[in-house]
Amino acid sequence: MLINIKGKNNSLVFVFSPGTIKEFREFLQERIDKTPQIFKGSQVIFSGIGLNGLTHEELAELQLMCLNNGMILKNDENENKSSEKSSNHEHLIYYRNIRSGQKISAPGSVIIWGDVHESAEISAGGDIIVLGRLGGIAHAGCYGDMNSIVFALHLNPTQIRIANRISRASEDSSKRNFPEIAYFDQDNICISAYDNKNSKIWR
Repeated sequence: MLINIKGKNNSLVFVFSPGTIKEFREFLQERIDKTPQIFKGSQVIFSGIGLNGLTHEELAELQLMCLNNGMILKNDENENKSSEKSSNHEHLIYYRNIRSGQKISAPGSVIIWGDVHESAEISAGGDIIVLGRLGGIAHAGCYGDMNSIVFALHLNPTQIRIANRISRASEDSSKRNFPEIAYFDQDNICISAYDNKNSKIWR
């Protein structure tokens, strides 16, 4: 079987055999369409040697497919050690602006020394930190980590996602010229002025 789906510890474990992104995408979509009630609201763990043949972007595509169908992605290091692509130790640092239309993804955190322009998309398995202006779409914790945060010196995105939660920027966000942080708290994405003395709020 291309993807063996089994239940374990109140989660669904997707065990990937070798295959292509097209095969994985079609297989998952067929299974989801056939029995959506099984997947919606379920915690999902990706595992198996088939993940080793995927790029970061392809892995993020499959994870996003799960999120869009109501699943909750869960990192389990003991279950998923076969795929280094799913660990939070591969971080990306950019010393430049991210232009409109660009897409960046990383299994760990993304740090940008510059601005992220409108219509750019940033997705990270961990945190997103922008030492400049953040526009566009920011998706932190894209593999299901609800403890991930989005930080920017000027936070003005069109959309913020943390794991499977989505929030849009407020209308007056363009007027706030001070560092802000977005984090998950009590089933919502909260945005507040950054204060390192209150880091326990989002950690």
